Amino acid sequence: MRRLIFHLVAVAVCVGALAAAVKFTPVAQISASVMESADDAFIDISAGLGFRLDALTVEGRTMTASVDLLGALDAERGTPIAAIDVAKARSKVEALPWVKSAKIERRLPGTIHMVLEERVPYALWQRGERYTLVDHEGHLIVDVPESDSRLPLIVGTDAPAAAAALFETLKKEPELARRVQAAVRVGARRWNIHLDAYEDGISVRLPEENMDEAWSRLATLERDHKILERDLEFIDLRLEDQLVVRLRKGENEKTPAEAGTAKPPVVPVKQSL
Repeated sequence: MRRLIFHLVAVAVCVGALAAAVKFTPVAQISASVMESADDAFIDISAGLGFRLDALTVEGRTMTASVDLLGALDAERGTPIAAIDVAKARSKVEALPWVKSAKIERRLPGTIHMVLEERVPYALWQRGERYTLVDHEGHLIVDVPESDSRLPLIVGTDAPAAAAALFETLKKEPELARRVQAAVRVGARRWNIHLDAYEDGISVRLPEENMDEAWSRLATLERDHKILERDLEFIDLRLEDQLVVRLRKGENEKTPAEAGTAKPPVVPVKQSL
């Protein structure tokens, strides 16, 4: 402890001397090169007193690789700690795929401490056989080799850009949100939500506007009438004063003559259902 105090006092004396030299130098004579020389001198003096990088400590790291953090820091063990550009390092760290935000600070005499907030996967953006993890804000994280049944799919060219608003709507009705398996962007305007299964579940057609109200209306219908327990192919919520559903007809109910015939008709249902 005494040694650290001695070093800090020595650095303070050096800083004071450099500051005095700059202060009593005519402004016209102070150039960028003079300031740069002063910075270099300070770095050399502090490094000579032992203020060199000895450890990197990190809080909040789960997915970000240590080697990537070291690369963003652009320093190695023994680098003068005063020479590390903390602001620049923070920008590089926050550019890493998993990092949402970062705080970086020097802890003298030789530690750089980072506090990370990493992005949390909320969905998978599907393009054919390609999948990319997406967070709650619609930010793309990293590509992954395959689908993950624990995460819902979002599909559509502009799906990530529109995902944040959708996710905010879905979470307002948690019971329904847990049943969402996929959300397909339609015409870059609205969403079709697939409940329980992507291929064979119930498709919910949300409107272009007032999406929140439509989603809440479905939640109310489920609580009051258990509408989702019926064998439905889709529920159309695009009209505020009307609910349209299509009943699903199982393959085991079809006769050979019916195979390949048109789907069961759309059934309009009054809101008082």
